[in-house]
Amino acid sequence: MNNKGYAIAVYIMVFFGCVWQVSEKARYDTADTFESHMKKLSYQLDYSNTYSPVFSPYSQPKAKEVNTGLSQEEKTAYLTFDDGPSPRTAEILDILKKHDVKATFFVIKAKDEYIPYMKRAVEEGHSIGVHSCSHKYKEIYASTDAYLADFTRCHDYIYQHTGYSPTIFRFPGGSVNNYNSATRKEIVREMGRRGYIYFDWNVESGDSRSKTSRDTIYKNVIDGCTGKKRAVIIMHDSTSKSSTVQALDNIINTLKSDGWQFAVLTNKVKPVIFKMK
Repeated sequence: MNNKGYAIAVYIMVFFGCVWQVSEKARYDTADTFESHMKKLSYQLDYSNTYSPVFSPYSQPKAKEVNTGLSQEEKTAYLTFDDGPSPRTAEILDILKKHDVKATFFVIKAKDEYIPYMKRAVEEGHSIGVHSCSHKYKEIYASTDAYLADFTRCHDYIYQHTGYSPTIFRFPGGSVNNYNSATRKEIVREMGRRGYIYFDWNVESGDSRSKTSRDTIYKNVIDGCTGKKRAVIIMHDSTSKSSTVQALDNIINTLKSDGWQFAVLTNKVKPVIFKMK
């Protein structure tokens, strides 16, 4: 082999050697990246039964305004009740039935004796959303895995006892609170990826504070709705909230007389959410 031929042969060997090294490095880099990526996002493979029917693997679903058949000029109020079912649930349902008004219940896991009230809410056309199983903020917001585990237990509890598969939820304490500053954004992203819509509120009844009177609750709600076209009103449905029940009849009467109508929250309703920094 002459010198020219030898040089060409060496060049070819070196070229293919470089190609092999690059391809091997890319293969290992890709494997490492994929392995670390899947380890970091391992919770995305868990709790597969909690993917919502509206789940898209490519993008977070965008909420749309529910078509009520009503003019956009008409004011819509969404009555929401957290922390039930409880002994108060039946009383709330009786008042809602009396006024032919539908509401939304964000439930927690409760005593077995209260489960029929949750079933009744579904049967009477109210909306049910996940709130929490344990309602223990420090545990729930410790990590995305911890949140999903709690969410799943509550989701399965609702479905097991009502046959209703919720597609909406409300964070305990709201989406922005003192317990979830380190985890809230990741949790929101993952819940959106799973196809769920969450709702905060823009009208505060004040009944989360102990010994709030029915008159104060009534005033807080009516004042909070003033000047709005859409009101997501937070109230509570727990054993101690008798003042909330006492205020509810007057709240509905006043809002109706002021031109408000009522609707339930679904995954088709544009959410009211707190601004996240």
